[in-house]
Amino acid sequence: MSKVLVLYYSTYGHIETMAQAVAEGARSAGASVDVKRVPETVAPEIAKGAHFKLDQAAAEAGVDELPTYDAIIVGCPTRFGRMPSQMASFLDQAGVCGLAVRCTAR
Repeated sequence: MSKVLVLYYSTYGHIETMAQAVAEGARSAGASVDVKRVPETVAPEIAKGAHFKLDQAAAEAGVDELPTYDAIIVGCPTRFGRMPSQMASFLDQAGVCGLAVRCTAR
């Protein structure tokens, strides 16, 4: 059985909902799936003032656990055509560290 991580960043909860749907699909195909989010980097008082969804059920992921997965599915919104800084920062910390990366963004 493949071990899959659905790794996401969601400001207002939309991508969180999509991540859960992706996880459900992977589970239905027989995978063992964990859903985790990248850490929020916006100060709590600013995030609250901007109505960020801060009560997300998924645990925060750690860079050190990424190599333990057979596959990692990444989900995040775009900011001016790029991924948000929270996801970029997390992936920058991860580096490639021997992980094979294949992008399928469309």
